[in-house]
Amino acid sequence: MESVTIREIQHNLSAYLRRVERGEVIEIRRRNTVIAQLVPPKKADARDDVDWKSVKERRQALWNGKAPGKSISEIVYESREE
Repeated sequence: MESVTIREIQHNLSAYLRRVERGEVIEIRRRNTVIAQLVPPKKADARDDVDWKSVKERRQALWNGKAPGKSISEIVYESREE
């Protein structure tokens, strides 16, 4: 892990951001005290972590293949009767 000063970051921010994109962690120091870290994000899209097949199976087990509540067509029909 590299440690750089605020001045170095200010003058070379794009170069350090490219390194962070590649997975590096950069510590930022002020007067030899670490005040921040630049770290890459964990994941761009949390939806990638979901096992959609198990969600579908669980939903079917909970509701016997039918979603609870009213269907959209029932809601629309009822709202038009007013």
